[in-house]
Amino acid sequence: MTITAEVTEQGVLRVKSPTLKPGDEVILETRESGVRNADKGRWSEIEKVLAKADALDFPRRTYEEIIRDLHELRG
Repeated sequence: MTITAEVTEQGVLRVKSPTLKPGDEVILETRESGVRNADKGRWSEIEKVLAKADALDFPRRTYEEIIRDLHELRG
């Protein structure tokens, strides 16, 4: 089960889950690199991934080629 939680300014972990009931125990495990903040992202890591994607040599197609292939797939 994946649990999404919010950490308040006071360091309180807030979890909303319909499957958890009062008194349930949950084991939390953090990654060695620390807690990831999904809202802010890590731009330097994103830029590295995009740079690697740009370095790949995929055959490029024009808009017209893509539309033609879609029409052929539909029949």
